[in-house]
Amino acid sequence: MLRLKKTITIIIFFIGIPTNIFAENTIAYLDLDFILSNTNVGKSLFEKIQKFESGKIKELNDKEQKLKEEENKILASKNIISKDELNRNISEFQLKLKNYKNLRLEQIDLLKKKRNKDILNLLKSINPIIEKYMNENSISILIDKKNIFIADKNFDITKNLVDLIDTNFKN
Repeated sequence: MLRLKKTITIIIFFIGIPTNIFAENTIAYLDLDFILSNTNVGKSLFEKIQKFESGKIKELNDKEQKLKEEENKILASKNIISKDELNRNISEFQLKLKNYKNLRLEQIDLLKKKRNKDILNLLKSINPIIEKYMNENSISILIDKKNIFIADKNFDITKNLVDLIDTNFKN
């Protein structure tokens, strides 16, 4: 009976020991915003987005300026034209103003969607490079810097990834 208890105790002891107790998980972090804005491909993407957005905003501002000029013309002709014609001009202007506001909201929404789509495509294109770096350096967990309270700077791989992405996109 004593021998059986010892055997069961030994078996439970060996079963209870975790097999990966000595395995090491490497954790690193990166600043994704820094990578996106400081790699050559990221800089060129953001310049392209900025040019496109500024062109659309300029078009919207030009339309807004024309509407302000039209409003001033209506206000200036208030005492010259008949009340019916003034009311017709005001209602036409209000319709144009409403259409402009809808157009502006649509354009701003389209700009946001295009920006997000372009950034997502950039992330998809650099993701394999980051995964390859993780495999080569045996990194098991990669965390974005903005989600970390405090960490050792030795675990920051941002600059390494910027260099690696720049060299990969030159080729």
